[in-house]
Amino acid sequence: MQISIAGKNTDTGGAFQKHAETALTGAVSKYFDRAVSGSITLEKSTAGFETRIRVNLTRRIEMEASGRANDAHLALDEAVEHIEKRLRRFKRRLKNHRHETNDDIQPATVTYFANEQDKAEPESHDDTIAAPPVLAEMDYDIHLMTTEEAVMVFELSGKPALMFRNKAHMGLNMLYRREDMSIGWVDPRGNRKPDLEEPPA
Repeated sequence: MQISIAGKNTDTGGAFQKHAETALTGAVSKYFDRAVSGSITLEKSTAGFETRIRVNLTRRIEMEASGRANDAHLALDEAVEHIEKRLRRFKRRLKNHRHETNDDIQPATVTYFANEQDKAEPESHDDTIAAPPVLAEMDYDIHLMTTEEAVMVFELSGKPALMFRNKAHMGLNMLYRREDMSIGWVDPRGNRKPDLEEPPA
């Protein structure tokens, strides 16, 4: 696994780089033999150190974790520990997914907000028109997966939402994290038959 290490507002130094490479490689190799790449960013601030880790297990499976501490090495260890816990859960789910059901994922028709400012607010009598929220634009690869595969990728990523193309009917679906930390599943097409055999290129 190729690992890149960078510092922000600080010099990582040889000792940290060696510790980081050894710790991340050891954690990932316990559960996944052929990870593609990883990146580690160490940032220093007045509050201490933060380490952010991103691991690309495959082209479409990515996971992220972070750790904070007053010491750079401790911040790294915390981030690596989070990565290892997610990998352990992922490995366990891979072993058991054939015997599991999706009972804990309830289809729902919901509106998913990408920005906290989009949530409903009390009506204001102020005549001033509030400026619309600014949302960041970014590229997002949408992969063809079964619902079970999507749940595994979603849980591993640690992200708040995942959009995917459902193999059952080729329609777009979304998984998202609810306030109670359970997983919500948005499936607009439901069980309708597919109109196409493959998604458009």
